[in-house]
Amino acid sequence: MRTDPTQTPIQAPIQAQLRTLIDKLHDLPPERVAEVEDFVDFLRSRARTKGASVSRHVSLDFPVDHVNQWPEGLSLRREDMYGDDGR
Repeated sequence: MRTDPTQTPIQAPIQAQLRTLIDKLHDLPPERVAEVEDFVDFLRSRARTKGASVSRHVSLDFPVDHVNQWPEGLSLRREDMYGDDGR
């Protein structure tokens, strides 16, 4: 395979990978090529969806349950909640 002298060092391996992929696609029957095309479309849509969800800020407005004050002297220590059975 001849390489283009204007390609950057990164572009040359990508071009080789694309050529290999195209060669593989030529060997597939038409119904399998359609499956590959559907899969590529799926990957594209997933990438767009992922990019959109990262770029916009979503308000995390969780519901809040308001309760009265906690009892005086409430201990939230593990030992007090579950007991200490020698661990």
